[in-house]
Amino acid sequence: MSTPLSIQIPSSATNRLTVLTLPPQLREHISWLEQSFPAADFPSPDRQRTARRELEERVEALAPVLAQAAAAVRDDQAVVLRGLPAESTAMVVAVASAVGPVVPSRPDRPLIDDLKPTTGGDERPTRLGDLRVALTPHTDNSTMPNPPEVLVLAFVHNDDPDSGGESTLTHVDDVAAALDSTDIELLRELRYPSLNVPTDTGLAPTLTSVLARRSDGRLSARYRDEALDAGIASDLAPEEPTTAHVDALRRFTTAVREPSLQTRVRLDTGDMLFIDNARFLHGRTEISPTASRHLKRLYTRLDQ
Repeated sequence: MSTPLSIQIPSSATNRLTVLTLPPQLREHISWLEQSFPAADFPSPDRQRTARRELEERVEALAPVLAQAAAAVRDDQAVVLRGLPAESTAMVVAVASAVGPVVPSRPDRPLIDDLKPTTGGDERPTRLGDLRVALTPHTDNSTMPNPPEVLVLAFVHNDDPDSGGESTLTHVDDVAAALDSTDIELLRELRYPSLNVPTDTGLAPTLTSVLARRSDGRLSARYRDEALDAGIASDLAPEEPTTAHVDALRRFTTAVREPSLQTRVRLDTGDMLFIDNARFLHGRTEISPTASRHLKRLYTRLDQ
């Protein structure tokens, strides 16, 4: 790692971030890992597990760090692993599988997304991660029936960590604490049309709830402001939310964007971030027009 990890946690927000350092010997095993576990093996959970276990046998002290990371994610923490040779996709997949099997966000998508902010041009990117503008807090793939459970971002390189692009993390419990019980119940109802923009413009929106309650009683979120705005505005929406539902959504949006509820993390080359995609809403600050950065984005299921 080239710089200290910069973290800003407002006094009004709970510290829900765990930072761990990987053993430096990982880099010595890239060639072995890539030869033993070629790209064709990556989609197989069994091969992912085998790669990780053999890597743990080769690298002293790796197993306890990965076990601690997996436990922290299950315990409602965002986790940053430092010192990852993220240029190696085999290494990224093996390490990420400690939390759970690496899976595509949906069947027609690749296992790994390479995100590189665009340098301009007339064509607007269809992926949020390729934009340089600030991204408001959201959950990934919010219009899907079953959004991916854990989001993983691995930084291959970030040539200027001071050029913006800080990750912002907002926990759903902190947002819910800023709302009253009536708003929470309205947001749990299946009354919010949502449309994946810009790719699905012209299709009928899907009805979703913004909040749900898991079997263990914890709240989960499914939220992307652009998708909800497009769905509500669509003439093809199967149902129109009431004024009370829209007002509850507006108050939710205000709370989500409240800086006092956001933890900001400036990630650098070799950092890997894990977050529960339904318990944390994530965004980032604007990226400088001249900054060069490359992230690998992937998703895992959450091992119980």
